[in-house]
Amino acid sequence: MSDIVEPPGKSQEDAVAGSRRGDLASFEQLVRTHQPYVFSLAMKFLCDEAEAADVVQESFLRVWKHLDRYDSGQKFTTWLYKIVANLCIDRLRSLQRSRRVVLSGSQDSTLEDIPDERSWESLHSHEQLAEIVRMLSGQLSDKQRIVFTLRDLQDLSVDEVVEITGLSVGSVKTNLHYARRSIREILIRKYGVARSDL
Repeated sequence: MSDIVEPPGKSQEDAVAGSRRGDLASFEQLVRTHQPYVFSLAMKFLCDEAEAADVVQESFLRVWKHLDRYDSGQKFTTWLYKIVANLCIDRLRSLQRSRRVVLSGSQDSTLEDIPDERSWESLHSHEQLAEIVRMLSGQLSDKQRIVFTLRDLQDLSVDEVVEITGLSVGSVKTNLHYARRSIREILIRKYGVARSDL
C-alpha cells in the first residue's frame, strides 16, 4: 500500500475530510488516487474485467455513503481495501451460486478442474505463470483466497492482511500456508512445474 503516489493538490487526509463534508472535488481526488489499485485488487479476486469494474464502482459508492463510519485513526487505504475485499467475496459467492444453478446438480469445480492446455515449458513468461496462479486462486476457499490474494498477489504485509480481513495473525498464516500448498501441488502435478521453479 505504500507505493500509492498522492497526486498534487490536497493530501489524502484533506481529501477524506473534504469528502466527509460532501465536497465532490475531494471525493473525485480520492477516486482518482485509489481507482487503479482497487481495480487491480478486484481483478485478482474475480479475473473478469466487467465484474471487477462493477466492484470498483460499488466500492466507491459505499465509501461515499459510509464516510461517516470511517475511523480516521485507521489508514484510509486499509478501510477501502476491506470494502473491496468484502464486495469481491460477496460477488464470488453470488457467481458460484449462479453457476451451481446453471450446472443443476453437477459437482462444484475444484482446483483439479483447471484446464491444463499448456505445459510448463510453454509457461516461461512471468505473466503467463501469474495468470495460471490467479486462475488457481479462484478455486480456493473464501478465507484462503482473500489471504492469498492480499498477501501474495497484492504483496501486502501480514499485518495489513490482518487489518483488512479481521482474521488473527495465526489464521492468516494458516490459510496462507494451505493456499500456497494447494496451488503449488497443482502446479507440480498438472503443469509439471519443478519445485525448484516455485
